[in-house]
Amino acid sequence: MKNSNTSLHFLSAAFLVVFLASCKQDSGTLVNPPVGSGNPGGNQPGVSPIPKTPGTIVSPANNPVDDPKFAARVELGRHLFYDPAFAVDGSTSCASCHSPGAGFSDPRSNEATSMGFQNRMGTRNAPALANIGYYIAITWDGKFKTLEDHALAPIFNNIEMGNNFSATGNDPITTGYYHSDPGANDTLFLFARLDGSNTRNHGLTDQNSTKRDKNGNNYYALLNNAWGTSTFSLDLIQKSIACFERTFVSTQSTFDRYNKGDVSVFKYNPEAIHGFQLFTDTAKANCIGCHNGYNFTDQKFHNNGLYTMASPITQKYDSGRVGISKDPADAFKFRTPGLRNVALSAPYMHDGRKTTLADVLDFYNRGGDPGVTNKDSKIKKLNLTDQDMSDIIEFLKTLSDPQFTSNGAYANPWR
Repeated sequence: MKNSNTSLHFLSAAFLVVFLASCKQDSGTLVNPPVGSGNPGGNQPGVSPIPKTPGTIVSPANNPVDDPKFAARVELGRHLFYDPAFAVDGSTSCASCHSPGAGFSDPRSNEATSMGFQNRMGTRNAPALANIGYYIAITWDGKFKTLEDHALAPIFNNIEMGNNFSATGNDPITTGYYHSDPGANDTLFLFARLDGSNTRNHGLTDQNSTKRDKNGNNYYALLNNAWGTSTFSLDLIQKSIACFERTFVSTQSTFDRYNKGDVSVFKYNPEAIHGFQLFTDTAKANCIGCHNGYNFTDQKFHNNGLYTMASPITQKYDSGRVGISKDPADAFKFRTPGLRNVALSAPYMHDGRKTTLADVLDFYNRGGDPGVTNKDSKIKKLNLTDQDMSDIIEFLKTLSDPQFTSNGAYANPWR
């Protein structure tokens, strides 16, 4: 029987998402720093340019966050998110590259790009997923518009999890959406691995399966609770993972408290206040030119001035957004990353070439790399002092949300 505390925890998470979905974005009054704080940046603007609330969760009509079974689908999605059986060699889950302690970014900060099954190195740095339910473009190049669309991509990627999937195949049993090439990594073997079986079971789960989570649940129970079926399908897998990801809501950082008027949180950190002023000042750092809104991203695509560098994995250049849009003007443009919990999500940039936030600030302060064509007009020399850059980093650290990164609702259910 499912642990009642766990059920309540996830019902609370579901309620939070539904509640936030009805919130209207609102810019809040920002109180000046208290007297005696040092106040090196002068008074703050009377109205914060950062909204106090995150806006509206984006969910499709066929997988809404207000469905009565949303909490059960979140629970199933959590199990799928942490299940390494998705990888052909049983090594890699979604959480391998998206850990809650790192703001749902890759916890392996010593690697520039993320690693898939059989220790295969990818070509991009896995982006953080904090507040991903509010995004309208998923991944660095915006290839996917919904979390559902994206969920299957790592599963059938030949670097990430390694399963076969094709529009045609010579398996006479599978039909339509489930055509795949016979072998240990085809779609039906994927379903069997998830259920703990060594045979192709055509998606059927076994109520007596010995593969159970720490509370004694198996996929047979989880699927029935969430969808009223005991059969796996790619459709239900992607919807369930998307439901779980929509609960990745980060709203309790130190900055959030300050942004809602609690100036006491910065009583002994005037550097962060100064950093915020520089961050939002269009005549200074102007970080807000691209990193705006509640999640500190305009969700647009920019060439930020990085020189092009061939991937050591493919020996090819990653041309970014142009590969999706086919518009030459999008060459080497990548989506602006959100900055919530950014101090926890090193390394930085789409290919992880910047190791620290200090490296990032230095890069932008010098106006990006020299000789880069198609560079965004916002990228130019900033003439910030070392102290200015240090203060901006102090501000960025205040975007970390310990309640989010340690939330038990996001914990691995298998152990």
